[in-house]
Amino acid sequence: MPAYPLDTRAIQTYDLALKTLTDPVILARLEELKTRHTRHAEQLSQDMLKMLHNQIATHWDAITSAAIENRQPESVPQMRVVSGG
Repeated sequence: MPAYPLDTRAIQTYDLALKTLTDPVILARLEELKTRHTRHAEQLSQDMLKMLHNQIATHWDAITSAAIENRQPESVPQMRVVSGG
């Protein structure tokens, strides 16, 4: 099963059909379609990861600057002095 969440159901459907069909011609064609679908899903996933990587690389300075500017101060325990009288 591929590691492409959006195509998991499609691949499961191919697998289910392959288990239930008996005609060798149809089985061969369905196996070919499943292979093509899987290859396209892999390529799409790789392309999407490259795009995401490029977006992060392009905007890295802005991302890190925003993260530093919005950093919350580290919490420091506060002591309270209570007078006894």
